[in-house]
Amino acid sequence: MPFIEGRTIPEVLMRPGIHGRFLAHKDLGASRVSLLVNRAEPGAAVPLHMHQVEETVVVFEGRIWVQLGDERRVIGPDDTVIIPPLTPHAWGTEGTEAARMMWVYGGPDPFADSTYFEGEPPKQHA
Repeated sequence: MPFIEGRTIPEVLMRPGIHGRFLAHKDLGASRVSLLVNRAEPGAAVPLHMHQVEETVVVFEGRIWVQLGDERRVIGPDDTVIIPPLTPHAWGTEGTEAARMMWVYGGPDPFADSTYFEGEPPKQHA
């Protein structure tokens, strides 16, 4: 299924304050990449975890903090972070505005082989 009508894919509450929808995923026919769009409310956060594959995030609206190992930075619109495979990381919204971003993963099911050091993996389906 090479053509995906993103507007027809419902958002899922993946964890408190974070909604998401995959625009590319193994369930949508992808074999080597995943695209996940997130909308995160102020105060929302994802606990420390890592993936087996490379991960990249680009922020469209708002600001988020990203922690990679011991380094923590705040990024905003048009900023990108490249997270190498097997790198522990966490993220959350920064400030009082919601954020919208896209995550790109180097595999078709990024949560299948992830390790969570804190908390649980996100909910992916309704």
